[in-house]
Amino acid sequence: MNIGIDFDNTITEHPRLFKDLVSSLSKGNKIYIISSCDKKKAARLPSVCKEKAGKLAKWGISYKELLLAEEPIPKNKAKMCVKYKIDIMIDDDKRNISAIKRLSKGTVCLMFSLPARVPMR
Repeated sequence: MNIGIDFDNTITEHPRLFKDLVSSLSKGNKIYIISSCDKKKAARLPSVCKEKAGKLAKWGISYKELLLAEEPIPKNKAKMCVKYKIDIMIDDDKRNISAIKRLSKGTVCLMFSLPARVPMR
């Protein structure tokens, strides 16, 4: 199974939770980190990738590939789900979830919405 997980405001909100989740899910599955990159950051795409990859490594989160969707982000995230045959996508943005549901009929979307103030133990 191919599993996509959003980076900003999803993994970044609770890296320990996602480290444990990815550790459990990675056995027999492929984990893709599917993030976004706005126009300002697109010019320095390699450094944005390196920065996010560095944080994932620091948190001990392993993955098959880090993918960055450029603007328009919802549509391009959905296209990545189609291209990489993502079976399950975890994201915090309902615009991304809506676009993925529209364009990638085979992808099950899970909305991650947990207040940052909730302590994870």
